[in-house]
Amino acid sequence: MKKILSFFMVLMLGVFSSGCQLFYINTESVIATKVAEAVEEKINEIESAVAPVEESAAPAPVSSPTPYPTYTPYPTPVPQTYVTYNYSYVIGTPGGCLNAAFISETVPDNTVFTPGDGFIKTWTIQNTGYCTWNTNYHLVFLSGYAMGGDAYSNLPKSVSPGESVTLTANLTAPGTDGTYRGEWRVQSDSGINFARFWVQIVVD
Repeated sequence: MKKILSFFMVLMLGVFSSGCQLFYINTESVIATKVAEAVEEKINEIESAVAPVEESAAPAPVSSPTPYPTYTPYPTPVPQTYVTYNYSYVIGTPGGCLNAAFISETVPDNTVFTPGDGFIKTWTIQNTGYCTWNTNYHLVFLSGYAMGGDAYSNLPKSVSPGESVTLTANLTAPGTDGTYRGEWRVQSDSGINFARFWVQIVVD
């Protein structure tokens, strides 16, 4: 009887030990599984809650507007002033050493000639400077139409301050119809031009 009881106790002890072991293993496995499932579920929730943020494209550069050009008003037109010149006026240097004033002339401006006509033009001028004009002074052609006149010719006499002299040019009317003008000067013995006078004719 003692043997049977001992065997039964050993058997029960073995069954109990096995049952405890089985219970322990199953409990740990279940807990681990539940924990894993819970963690996975929580991760999924977090991933679902956090929406993916797309990288925004860089904003296109905004070009500065081109400014309108500044308006520059046109200047107010100034009325033209027309001066009527006395073409027989002689210009010098007022109050200087070399100065002259017009006295008279022959062949007034715009005298009409036939093509090829010869004529003599004279100018009488006064020495209004303080230097004497000697015979090394010249009557010189300056510009325009020479009309066959000499490029230069000596003064016919010395002219003291206050005195007058008549200067002569032998000219020929051009062969083509039109208005012609030639200008002359007095040139000093040192090559300085002064006084201003001319001839202006009409060929028709």
